[in-house]
Amino acid sequence: MMPFLTTRAVDSSLFAVALGGEISEAFKRMAEAPRLADVWNFDRQVYALMAAWMDVGQRMAAYHVIASVPWNKAYERYSATLAGMKEGDAKDFGWRKAFDKWRDIANKELISNLRSKDFLAAQRELLLAALDLRTCQQQMTDGVAKLLGVPSQHDFDELTRQFTELRREVHASPTQRDAVEGAAASPDNQERDER
Repeated sequence: MMPFLTTRAVDSSLFAVALGGEISEAFKRMAEAPRLADVWNFDRQVYALMAAWMDVGQRMAAYHVIASVPWNKAYERYSATLAGMKEGDAKDFGWRKAFDKWRDIANKELISNLRSKDFLAAQRELLLAALDLRTCQQQMTDGVAKLLGVPSQHDFDELTRQFTELRREVHASPTQRDAVEGAAASPDNQERDER
């Protein structure tokens, strides 16, 4: 099954793009299948990672389709503006005016697209798929690190947190010492000591 799936995943033809959802679903089914004694957990992580990677690719393609819509609309509106100009106006229409007109049209189209429900949904799905991919990558990396006996990202994060806390304590120590010494040397304390 793996040679078939890997050749389809690498193929960039339209046939492979059309089957992308089917291949992604096959990977998901393999990753979520019942756990058997003869199938390693590493295989499941690879299947889950490949499914997440293909999902990101599909979400990215959908995002690009929606993100390209305002550029096409802006081009159509700009072309219509140029076609509707009279011959006398076209002579006075220099590159600066042409650019200003293009910028105004493109900004309006882009802003309206950024606020559309389709764009926000596509962006949300892409971000969720990317987070899913990152989670699968981290799980696989942690598994390999554990297998090889090397520190994982979580170990480095914990070490960094401990260093940060220690650094704060070291920097706070002179400040606290100065505050305690300053409180002990205040005139009110000296009068109490004299009594």
